[in-house]
Amino acid sequence: MSAAAYSQESDVPPADPQPLSFRVVVEAPDPYRKLLEEGLDLARWQRASRVTMPLLERLVAEARKAAAEALAADGYFSANVLSRIEPVPGKDAIVRISVEPGERTLVREVDLGFSGPVLEEKEGRERIDVVKQTWRLAPGDIFRQSDWNAAKDEALARLARGRYAAAKIAESEARVHPEERAADLKLRLDSGPVFYAGSTVVTGLKRYPESVVVNLNPVRRGEPYDATQLDLFQRRLLETGYFNAVLMNVDPDPGQAAAAPLRVTVIEGPSQRLDTGVAYRSDTGPGVTLDYANSDIFDSAWRLRPRIDINQKEQQVNLSLLTPPRPGGVWNTYTTRAQRRDVQGELTNELMAEYAHNWGLESTPSQVALSGHIERQKISGATTENNHAVFVGYRRTFRTTDDLVLPRRGLIGTAEIGTSIPGLATQEFVRIRGKVSWLIPIGLKNDVLVRGEAGAVLADTREGVVSSFLFRTGGDQSIRGYAYESIGVPLAQATVAGRYLVLASVEYTRWVTDSLGGAVFVDGGDAFDDTDAFDLALGYGVGVRWRSPIGPFRADVAYGERSRKVRLHFSVGYTF
Repeated sequence: MSAAAYSQESDVPPADPQPLSFRVVVEAPDPYRKLLEEGLDLARWQRASRVTMPLLERLVAEARKAAAEALAADGYFSANVLSRIEPVPGKDAIVRISVEPGERTLVREVDLGFSGPVLEEKEGRERIDVVKQTWRLAPGDIFRQSDWNAAKDEALARLARGRYAAAKIAESEARVHPEERAADLKLRLDSGPVFYAGSTVVTGLKRYPESVVVNLNPVRRGEPYDATQLDLFQRRLLETGYFNAVLMNVDPDPGQAAAAPLRVTVIEGPSQRLDTGVAYRSDTGPGVTLDYANSDIFDSAWRLRPRIDINQKEQQVNLSLLTPPRPGGVWNTYTTRAQRRDVQGELTNELMAEYAHNWGLESTPSQVALSGHIERQKISGATTENNHAVFVGYRRTFRTTDDLVLPRRGLIGTAEIGTSIPGLATQEFVRIRGKVSWLIPIGLKNDVLVRGEAGAVLADTREGVVSSFLFRTGGDQSIRGYAYESIGVPLAQATVAGRYLVLASVEYTRWVTDSLGGAVFVDGGDAFDDTDAFDLALGYGVGVRWRSPIGPFRADVAYGERSRKVRLHFSVGYTF
C-alpha cells in the first residue's frame, strides 16, 4: 500500500499549503466500488473548499485503511488496496483507490465449549445439542465479523432461554490467518446456575385483574423455567385478546436463581375490536372474514367472539363466549355455530352448540367438551338425510418443540376420543383420532418433517352419523396433489366422508438461506368406509419454503397419482 507524493516544479514548498480540489476514482469489483464511493470519508471531502496537500495525503491514508477494513468485514482479509494521487493541470488532482479483494477467508475450525450445570442435566445436554446443531458458522463458510457476532449472540440466546437466564460468554476468539485464507473460531459459554420459578410480577394492567395473567402461567413456583413454556405463555396472553403487547423476562440475577421472579409487562388493547379480511386459499378459493371481539363484556373480563367466515366451499357463523382464565390456566367456552359446506357433491347444513372445559397454552388446547349437532345432508344423485347427535369428547394436545413459531425439532400432536350419548343420536358411534408431526433437524441447512394421522368411527354404518365426525382427506394440509377433501367414499354423484382415515407424509427441506428453502415430499393415505376398501392415494412433488414472521409459508406443486393431475398448494403455519 503506497501513496505517491504530489509533484511540484520547485523543490521549495510554499510557506502556506495551497488549497486544491480533487476527485476520487475507485477501481474495485461491484458492489464494493459503490460501497467505497459512498462510504469513504475521503469521498465526502471532495466537496470541501479548503483541502490542502498534507490533509489530502492523510485522508488518502485513512481511506486505504478504511477500504481494507470494509473488505475484511466481508471476508477478504488479504485484500490488496493501493492508492495514488495524480496531479492534473491547474490546482486539481485525481485520487485513485485500487482494490483487489483476492480470496475470501473461510472458517477452518469451530471449537464450541460449555461449562456450568448445563453439563450435568439432561435438559442442559439437549440445549447444548441444539446450540451445536444450529450454529451458524460451519467449517467452509465465509468468515465475516458480522456473522461471527451474530452466531455468538444466537448461541448465547439459545442457551440462556429461561432455564439458564444468567448464561454468558466466558471466552471468545476468532484467530484469522490471512496468508492461509483461514479462520479458527473458539467460543466458551458458561450456563450459570439453573433458574427456578419464583413470583410473577405483572406491570401495565389498568382494566383487567392480575389474575388474567398469573392464572395462565404454566411454570409452577419451584420448578425450573422452561423456555418453550414461556414462549407459549406469551403467545396465549396475546391470543386472549386482552393485550396488544406482552414482554416477559426471567430476572437474570444469579443471586435469585433459587426463586427468580418472572417479570411480565403488558400493554392492554382496546376492549372491542372489529377485523375484516380477504383471503385466497388453494383449498377453498376466495373468501372473506368478519371478526368482532369484545374482551371485557359486562366489565367482567369475559370475552365475546362472533365471527363470520365465507369462502367458495364453506360458510360459517360462529359465536363464542369465553370465561377469564382461572387458577391452573383453565377456562370454559360456550359456542354455537351454523355452517354450510358444499364439497365434492355433498351439501351439508349443520347447527352446533358446545360447552368445553379447556386447559393448556397451545392454539388448539386440551379440552373436555359436550356438544349437540343437528345436520341436514344432501348427497348429489342420492338421498337427503337428517342426522343428529349429542357427543362428549376428550382431546389432549402435546408439544415438545424447540421454538413456537418456527420449530425445527420436536413433536406436535393431538389425541382425541369421544362417544355419542346413547339414545341421543341417529346412529350411535365412538370416535378415535390421533395426529402427530415429528420435526427432525439435520444440521443447520436440512429439515425432515414426518406427519401421521389415523382415525376411526366405530359404528354399524356411516349412515346416520353427523358428517363432521367422519373423515375426508386431500388438500394443502393432508395429501397434496388432490382437491380439497376429494378423497373419501364414492356415493352416487358425490364423494362423502368415511369411517376410517389413514395418512402419512415425509418431507425433506434444504435451506438455501436462513429463511428460504426448497422441499421434496411424498404424501399418502385414504379415507374409506370399510377396512377392505383401503386404496392408497399417493401425492408427491416439490415446493418452496419461507420462514416468515407469522410461521412457515409453503408453496407446493404436487402430482396426484390417483387423480393424475398436477395441483398448486400453498399455506402458512402448522395446522392441528
